[in-house]
Amino acid sequence: MIYRNAKLEDLQAMSALWNEVVSEEYFLKTMTEAEYCDKLLTNPDFSYDSTFVVYDDDLLVGFAIGYLRKKYLDNPNVAGIINAIIVKRTYRKRGIGSSLLEKLEQYFKKMKRNRVAAAYFLPSCYAWYIPNTDNHDHPCAPGIRINSNEYFFYIHRGYEPYNYQDAFHLNLVDYEINDKIKVILDKNQKEGITIEIYDPNKHYGLEEFYQKLNIYDFEKVIKENLELEKPYPFLVVSRNGQVVGWTGAMWNEESGRGHFDGIAILEEVRNKGLGQALFSLLAYYNKMHGAKFMTFYTGLNNHARYIYMKAGFKIVMSYASMGKSLK
Repeated sequence: MIYRNAKLEDLQAMSALWNEVVSEEYFLKTMTEAEYCDKLLTNPDFSYDSTFVVYDDDLLVGFAIGYLRKKYLDNPNVAGIINAIIVKRTYRKRGIGSSLLEKLEQYFKKMKRNRVAAAYFLPSCYAWYIPNTDNHDHPCAPGIRINSNEYFFYIHRGYEPYNYQDAFHLNLVDYEINDKIKVILDKNQKEGITIEIYDPNKHYGLEEFYQKLNIYDFEKVIKENLELEKPYPFLVVSRNGQVVGWTGAMWNEESGRGHFDGIAILEEVRNKGLGQALFSLLAYYNKMHGAKFMTFYTGLNNHARYIYMKAGFKIVMSYASMGKSLK
């Protein structure tokens, strides 16, 4: 077996091996060679220095991909990231996966990292299929599937879970606004609080809203959408025209997935059922505009999960980010 750093000419074989391995289990989605190469090479943190391949003569039998986030290169406390360890089925149980993991850990030690993490982050995560559905998918697996072979691989090599995410799914085919949501909407409307498509000629205070919210990711997606030549529609909760709640841009992906960025309600109008109503209207809007399903994931301790479950969403997969000290 020959272990070495990957080169550009290895990407074709890596793509083929990826598809071979993920096809063994109907979970992660396959990719064309162009899609696979694009995922790696357009990532600003990708480096051949942290990508390793294993050959048996001329046959690629395994590879591993790691990342150092370039904007944190001077911070040793930001973990090196393990993105993938792939081994051909007929070559498993020979220590190849363990050797690849060791090479990644050695590289991160050389780069003076204090920790290593098996975790995913955009744009390096991988799309997956929701089990027991008609090809319903989600564009990003947010970590290591709990109780999977991969999960136990890391557990047995000293890695511990440090963050959990649950993936939610809802088939929108039969989705309707229920009577409870209608009561919530009617009651709030009497107080001048409504939920409708954002209209800059009718609503005001969007910038003040995301400043009060103080969640960078939400501010980012709001701004990015509004900067488009033709922004996607999105719902807002307004009190006499002032924005006090928001849901992300609404559009459908090619697979039929209704896009979801998140929802947020200012504290001053909470405990009125508005989060539940806002989310239900989002799901219904997506359905009425052609979406077949919705998927997303959220943290284990995020109380918004109860809003999602009341709207009919089910937890279909749980993930963990896993880490280990390199000191």
